[in-house]
Amino acid sequence: MDAPSAAVVQVFVAAYRPYVERRLVDQSLPIVHDAIDTGERWLRTTLEAVLSAPFAEQRRSPLEIFQEAMRFPTEALRSRGASESPRDPVAVAALPGDAFDLAPASSQALGEEAWNAHLRWGAAKAQAHAAGGPSVIHVTRNLLDASRTGEAATRAGYELTVVAQPPAGERRFAVGFVDLEHPDADDAVRALVERCGRVIAYGPHVDDFAMVRARSLGATEAVPRSRFFRDPGAWLPVPV
Repeated sequence: MDAPSAAVVQVFVAAYRPYVERRLVDQSLPIVHDAIDTGERWLRTTLEAVLSAPFAEQRRSPLEIFQEAMRFPTEALRSRGASESPRDPVAVAALPGDAFDLAPASSQALGEEAWNAHLRWGAAKAQAHAAGGPSVIHVTRNLLDASRTGEAATRAGYELTVVAQPPAGERRFAVGFVDLEHPDADDAVRALVERCGRVIAYGPHVDDFAMVRARSLGATEAVPRSRFFRDPGAWLPVPV
């Protein structure tokens, strides 16, 4: 985990209990200690899991995760029959499950240290995004396959995008991987040939027809899956 992400984990978890207790007191609601304990543990585990990934794979922000952690005291308050807080339509639309108006709208509500850590994390993510770097797309419905190529892509310095359907749009990728066991593999090969520098297709070693067809559709390589997964990173050129 990079330093900005580690700092966010530390300060957000430290801010959780005092923030929740303050919100409960402000609204004359009971302090649900067990729920706060559970929410704090969940927050740490989830932040560590999400923020340990490369910036390109972090699909939720620390604030969104902190807001979600309000569900534990919310559920506890509901079970006690507490009266829900009146909220304006904008707040309801933004956070429909926040029945007791606990979730912070900004990391500023967590204190200056948390806010500054959140800003540094955002700046680091923006810098990583701006730096770009090579990218690879993988068309597959096999989550284990996607996990293995994801690890290889990260080690090789690539950003991985996994899709379950042949991609639309015009985004270009350095490399495209296609699982030939996908029902729309032919369409995937055609689509990626148009927007990737290289297209590597892989499938069962007994399905020679699928591999020959992939090559005829423009795939750079079509190989048995055992050969492909021997070292998925070997199919990725060294970034320049």
